[in-house]
Amino acid sequence: MIRFPLRAASVLLLLSTGACDWMPGKPTREEEPVIPADVHSFNTLYRNNCSGCHGANGQLGAARPLNDPLYLALASDEYLLKITNDGVTHTLMPAFSIANGGGLTDTQVHEVLDGIRRAWGPMADSSSLTPPSLISTTVGSVERGRGLFTTYCSACHGPDGGGGAVAGSVVDSSFLAMTSDQALRSAIICGRLDLGMPDWNGTINGIEHRHRAGLAPLDDQKISDLVAFLTSHRVEFPGAPFPSLTDPRDTD
Repeated sequence: MIRFPLRAASVLLLLSTGACDWMPGKPTREEEPVIPADVHSFNTLYRNNCSGCHGANGQLGAARPLNDPLYLALASDEYLLKITNDGVTHTLMPAFSIANGGGLTDTQVHEVLDGIRRAWGPMADSSSLTPPSLISTTVGSVERGRGLFTTYCSACHGPDGGGGAVAGSVVDSSFLAMTSDQALRSAIICGRLDLGMPDWNGTINGIEHRHRAGLAPLDDQKISDLVAFLTSHRVEFPGAPFPSLTDPRDTD
């Protein structure tokens, strides 16, 4: 039997395993850390920053679907950049710009928005109707909105907006506390393709919704009125009421 000194055996072991490229505790190339600012893949940026709220494929998330050609046709680059950089006050939409405490560089923000438009951008417009502006130009009326809600929305959301057989409540205090006026307006104009909610014209992918048959399209004023009606249900302290500390059996 040939015997090698211990030092010689160690050298042979290192040579046979790639020398210093393999050492206990040393990360492999696949494990080497990536600097966040060096990430430029849209799929990675979207998955890590957006999918939790807007859905893995831009739909079926808690927040506004981004996989929506109508919404992307109405939302300008300036509008989307401002929301992404600054966030939306009093909602769960955070600021993503590093300058505002977020984790994305200016380049990465543009890459996310460019990727969204490439993946889910506007299709050719086959309708002769012009959708209302995403940004309101009118002041809404609660009373007019109440009547419009009965006509346009109650079949799905219930007569008082508290939920029906088809869709849930849109006057829930917690929902309204986390939803901006603009988000409500965007939903009324664009609908929710992923949840079967029709758009301002009463259609889903160009097909008329049965509950909107025969109704005129919603215009800017009517949408503002509906938003006014919905937001009139906001309360100072939203959410489930705290339990009373007083025993109802106690009487003076």
